[in-house]
Amino acid sequence: MSGDEQFVLVLSILFGPVLLLIWAYRLSVVATALGVTSQLHVVLGALSASLAIIFIVLRTMASPDVRDAPQYLVLYVALGLAWLRLAELLFVFVGVGVRDDAIERRNRAASIATAGGLVGVTGCYAGGNIGAGPGWWVVVVCAALSTTCLFGLWLALGWLSSANESVTIERDLSAGVRLSGWLVACGLVLGRAVAGDWVSGPDTMVDLFRFGWPAVVLLFAATAVERLRRPTVADPHPDVIMAGAAPALLYLGIAIVDLVLLGRPL
Repeated sequence: MSGDEQFVLVLSILFGPVLLLIWAYRLSVVATALGVTSQLHVVLGALSASLAIIFIVLRTMASPDVRDAPQYLVLYVALGLAWLRLAELLFVFVGVGVRDDAIERRNRAASIATAGGLVGVTGCYAGGNIGAGPGWWVVVVCAALSTTCLFGLWLALGWLSSANESVTIERDLSAGVRLSGWLVACGLVLGRAVAGDWVSGPDTMVDLFRFGWPAVVLLFAATAVERLRRPTVADPHPDVIMAGAAPALLYLGIAIVDLVLLGRPL
């Protein structure tokens, strides 16, 4: 490993695994005191799934000099965990926070939504690891582009609909399931959009718009669904299956069709 890679490795370990363990411990203390360990388990389950996804992608679709080298696997796994920690800090600014909403306010809908947010960000980061490139900075650039788009779309959904308010204020479980599925779907689409062998920054931007447009379709679909299925006085608790799981599966289905049609990144 070069000097800059060793430096990034040390920073990634400190801001990834180390800070995540401290964060998880502090959350567990608060969750145990408030009696909301089920919400904590949802978030930590998503974090565990994210770790597994990153490792599997690195071992199967990353550059050969990464997937066959333990030191680089550690580097990019640690960097991925650091990426998730940073993203989680920003969740509260775009709509729903883990500690504030899911744990301290004992909000089950928020725990499900933020779990989807973690997996969605994982999709963005994992996509940046697919294919060959000249160094770690390529992963950061690709992941930054796709993650920024994910947060931008989340903000746009909040402006165009009441998705975040339905989760944080109404505490609607079906809204949390819908938002979770939507975030995962957007993460898959945007991660695929930046995947593939590195050519240049401008080419990556072109690919992001060329292949990432289904995320905009998902935005408008989610906006329409939120306006139709938001809690009302007549129906304060919409059915979790029909109003929550069904739309979430629709979003995920759109993302999966997009991945299948695009095929394996080149």
